[in-house]
Amino acid sequence: MINFFKFSGLAFILSTSLMVSACVSTQVMPVAPNVVQINTQAKGLLFAGKAVPETMTAAARETLARGYSHFKFSNVSSGQGSEVSGASSYGGGNISGNNFGNTFGANYSGYGYTNINRRPTESAAVTVVMFHSNEAGAKGAFNAQQILAQYQSK
Repeated sequence: MINFFKFSGLAFILSTSLMVSACVSTQVMPVAPNVVQINTQAKGLLFAGKAVPETMTAAARETLARGYSHFKFSNVSSGQGSEVSGASSYGGGNISGNNFGNTFGANYSGYGYTNINRRPTESAAVTVVMFHSNEAGAKGAFNAQQILAQYQSK
């Protein structure tokens, strides 16, 4: 016999773990010597709100790694939503029957439910244009070292 309360607790733990399990992923694609495209995806309760900070950090790292000191964004897009992360369900029923000689009669009643689990998602996509500190484009641009210091202290 299945202990309903033990089963319910297991279903809750499983569904909760599916909702919070996730990550932040960032892809960088070179476009030109001083231009990269950065796409960041954040999924799950623990990572909601992390796409923009991760994108800023990645832009600063890429700028410094390519020998530049400043960067600007162009073609910025971002979005928020949710996706199905799993489902939990439970069902049960009762059957009863009677035997009348050569005839058997039965009744069945059943029930069930399914919960769809969703997790939040967030995305950011930017084109990063990088500059040396003495170039005209560096004026008004983000300083990569300052951005790294700002986001690493959080």
